[in-house]
Amino acid sequence: MLSRRSLLAGTAAAGAALAAPRFTLAAGPATVKIGFLDSFSGIFSDIAAIHKIGAELALADWNAKAGRVKYEFVYGDDNSKPAVATTEARRLVGQENVDVLFGLTSSANGLAMTALCNELGIFMLELGPQDSSITASKAGKLVYRFSPNNHMMLRTLATRVLALGKKWYFIQADYAFGKDAYTELSAILARAGGTEVGHDVVKLGTSDFSPNLTKARNTDADVLVLANSGLDAANACKQFVDFGLGKKMKLAGINLEDFYYKAIPLDAIAGTTFPVVWSPTCCEGARRLTARLRRSINGPISWRHYFGYVGATSLMQRIAGAGTTAPDKVAAAFENYSFDAAKPNHSTYLGYDHQLAQDVFAGSVVSSKTFARTQFMFDIVGEVSAADSDGGPSSSWAREAKTALAAQSVTPRPNYTPKTF
Repeated sequence: MLSRRSLLAGTAAAGAALAAPRFTLAAGPATVKIGFLDSFSGIFSDIAAIHKIGAELALADWNAKAGRVKYEFVYGDDNSKPAVATTEARRLVGQENVDVLFGLTSSANGLAMTALCNELGIFMLELGPQDSSITASKAGKLVYRFSPNNHMMLRTLATRVLALGKKWYFIQADYAFGKDAYTELSAILARAGGTEVGHDVVKLGTSDFSPNLTKARNTDADVLVLANSGLDAANACKQFVDFGLGKKMKLAGINLEDFYYKAIPLDAIAGTTFPVVWSPTCCEGARRLTARLRRSINGPISWRHYFGYVGATSLMQRIAGAGTTAPDKVAAAFENYSFDAAKPNHSTYLGYDHQLAQDVFAGSVVSSKTFARTQFMFDIVGEVSAADSDGGPSSSWAREAKTALAAQSVTPRPNYTPKTF
């Protein structure tokens, strides 16, 4: 089985980025303080490390060309736990006096922020959480989301997995993302008239899936479906191969991080399809961004680098567009803002559910030989355009978001004077 320590060994840039010191970069006379809250320790620390690399490059690039207003990060480590996330958010706001919040990987932590941001009177751009309800029934007036949600991700995958067979065995992580992914996937299966032949709920951070894989092997499942993410998904894929299950059933899942290329036997799962958020070659804008990132990053470029860079850039663009750090004005500046996010079509922060509508892709895992040439773990084999990805204002989740947003009130932030510029 794989450990996070063994995976990060040899990746110096990511390893160095794991540290999340509680300090600010040098501040100038007109400086916007961004509270960068993410899982710099805990189960999702490897993901947050890569977010951090991309975001810091974006910050450096912005400040190099900015005028009188500069930006800085003040770091908070949520330890991949909701209770810690809320404590750290309060510290960033109350003690560090940050102007906005940014970051997150964990969906559970993302869900904890909606009510808290309203209570604290601060805007937040959530970077990585994918639980669909964050921009549906749990949408927040002062929270927007950069990442696609699970519903969007699965639009690229559903027909491809159903084509593999309609008897599915699920392995689900026991936390918000896994629960939401299972709900979405099982609904897809039910609508297609398929059969769930097994459903195991496993602890977040599980490294040994042998009991679950043994059970799956003793069924007539066509597909083993992973409703987990991060290192959990990488370990499950590796052990699927070790158990020889590829001779009996196919493999599918909602998330396989592209930076685990060293950990996963690529040749053994080549051709397996997963949702993909971004590819370094998906369009000319992606190729330009990749070239810029490669000037500062040794090794393959991950879509987590992309998240950090483009997410942070979009936040700074919208603060600049608002001309103030007043939370309601920043939120208004995000509403229906369309921009080039280094994807084939423009991405748009939707006002009705606070979700970034964006192109999402289906990616087929490549062979080790292809990876050596392309330095990316997936070939793009399908796409859902930004215009179609979120389902539109009449979708059930958009209606849920509208209801949630209309019912909320925001507490004015005490002892805070918004910066204007």
